[in-house]
Amino acid sequence: MADMVSPYGNSRVLPNVKQLFSGGISSVRGFNARMIGPGTYNERYLTGRNTYIEMLGDIKLEGNVELRSKLYEFIHGAVFVDAGNVWLSNENPEFPGGRFSGKFLSELAVGTGIGLRLDFSVIMVRLDVGIPVRKPWLPEGNRWVFDQIDFGNSTWRRENIVFGFAIGYPF
Repeated sequence: MADMVSPYGNSRVLPNVKQLFSGGISSVRGFNARMIGPGTYNERYLTGRNTYIEMLGDIKLEGNVELRSKLYEFIHGAVFVDAGNVWLSNENPEFPGGRFSGKFLSELAVGTGIGLRLDFSVIMVRLDVGIPVRKPWLPEGNRWVFDQIDFGNSTWRRENIVFGFAIGYPF
């Protein structure tokens, strides 16, 4: 999925509710909602502080692959890989690395995980568990984080495992 929004009239910036975000249960499921981007920018990584500033942008690119398999009658399993990010269409000094450029493929976040689908014919209930495997804010060459996965470490689990609950398919 690709999307782009832009302000009109004399506005330079869109209202937050109209801006795009990436991450979350119907997006890149290995990341919390609104925590990816814009581009390579990440407030928490840069400052070392836990901040909950929503990461929003004007341009969004995402893709999802999901393999579903029937486990038992109405219970289905799923394995997924999601990729995406948001960017700014104009340079903003408050978000260094946030502007869309020709390097956008190297700035994609990638998450993977497993899910359980309860298909009651009239309603689909989804439970997903995702982890990040590519963090775009890390220095180039260090963005793939397979070697850092450590399910035995409680700090790693708290910072990386994302649980999701939703009704309906993710896309």
